Amino acid sequence: MTGIEERLRDALAARAETVRDDGTPRVLPAPRARWSGGRWWAPVAVAAAIVVVVAATVVATRAVAPPIPAARPTPSPAGLARPVRQVWPDAVHEIPATAPGGRTFLPDAFVADRVVVGQALTKNRSDGIWSYDVDERRFTRITPLVKGHAPVGPVVAGDGYVAWSAVHDGSVEIWAVPAGGGVPRHLASVTARASDKIFGARSLAITDGMAVWSASDGGVYRVLLDSKGAEWDLVLGSTGFHLVEWPWAGQPGPDRSATRPMEHLKNVVTGETRDAQAPSGRTSWSDCGLTWCFDGVAAWRRDGTGLRALPGQVANLLLSGRFVLLRQSDSAGRGAVAVHDIATGRTGLLFETQDGKPWPALRPRDGMVRYLTGRGTQVVVDLTRAAR
Repeated sequence: MTGIEERLRDALAARAETVRDDGTPRVLPAPRARWSGGRWWAPVAVAAAIVVVVAATVVATRAVAPPIPAARPTPSPAGLARPVRQVWPDAVHEIPATAPGGRTFLPDAFVADRVVVGQALTKNRSDGIWSYDVDERRFTRITPLVKGHAPVGPVVAGDGYVAWSAVHDGSVEIWAVPAGGGVPRHLASVTARASDKIFGARSLAITDGMAVWSASDGGVYRVLLDSKGAEWDLVLGSTGFHLVEWPWAGQPGPDRSATRPMEHLKNVVTGETRDAQAPSGRTSWSDCGLTWCFDGVAAWRRDGTGLRALPGQVANLLLSGRFVLLRQSDSAGRGAVAVHDIATGRTGLLFETQDGKPWPALRPRDGMVRYLTGRGTQVVVDLTRAAR
């Protein structure tokens, strides 16, 4: 499903303060009054969050189940998963961690099977949108960023465009540029609510020639990619619903009290509705997409069928509607972080972990999982390709 970024923020902010990831391991900073706007998982913060929080708590700190104690998890029945490269060889790429000029490159989305786009940072500030071709091993700057209008949240791609949200002068702005390069176009400005001023547009996506997104309190907005900047609208009948995957939106939203998030789905174009059901013996869940739901221990189809155990402790929301991150261990005491496909049951190990040592900087989002290798490169896993 979409909407991962903001819910991970809420959960991690409740458990551990975060810092912007520039690729260098560091100690956890002292807590601050509010989250600083950084968007990347610091190694120590990730470890702390996953060790002590089950999926029910990591999902926007929803009170679905009690926290896991800060101890080694029960060994996974099958041990550690196979390396992700062996499970999905065509979906895994190791790319440079820095773009030309020594910029930190933070990949966000694939615009093609072999081309990834993301932000480039100079002194921890986004100064451009870049792409990287994994075959040609070449960076290309798509566009410099307009001063004061840098992305808040991930860059998204689709229909030959790249888009992002910014927060400026009390408004959430939507910007887009052709993936092949060009001048950014300002598509829309919507009055920002309190949390929107920090997080920007929620669940931003490109589909059917439009940029679509939700606000923090719900409502689905849309604007044509060739808009002149004043033609956005709030989709009729979407008030209070949160975008899941266009044209579907759900209730209740990702707030801290929702024990059955996205229980009610609505097609905001046709008006069709769908309600989720829990399997026998379960009354709540951590996250629910168009097809799959899970509660941190098991997953099932939205209609309550197909119950299946998960091979580890879940550490995030649904990614791309069917993937979750897991913390695994084996009988020998080894630990690891893996990505699991609920639909097929396949699991790929991302990296092994050691008690007391920082983890690689980990950055999941719809369509992609990325982590640093510690040798000047980063691994990106194309979840869209893995799902084929």
